[in-house]
Amino acid sequence: MGIFGRIINDILWNLNTSISSFTLHRITGIALVLFLFLHVWTLSAVFQGVEGFEKAVSKFNNPLGHAMEYTLFLAVTFHLLNGLRITLVEFLALAPQQERLLWAGLVVLSIMGIYGVILIF
Repeated sequence: MGIFGRIINDILWNLNTSISSFTLHRITGIALVLFLFLHVWTLSAVFQGVEGFEKAVSKFNNPLGHAMEYTLFLAVTFHLLNGLRITLVEFLALAPQQERLLWAGLVVLSIMGIYGVILIF
């Protein structure tokens, strides 16, 4: 079993809120970096003129593009809220309230997710 297999095995056998938030924070961070490359690549079409830029941007004006926008919105929101939770726990010594802060963040994420569905779709 390779290194990634052992990591996945550890995550599955030790599944709790801390491990889940840790894993999702890392996954959303990697996804946001990948999005950044796609975003820069799409915006670089501005050097091809107005027509080239409109063509590049129009590729995402479809249901799949809107679903990708919504997924990006959820990833950014989760990453932001979890990062704020980690900062509060570390700097304000709120370790006993860590799980409560996670659930509060997930409630806010759910509210933002419902609002995002209304805005994007």
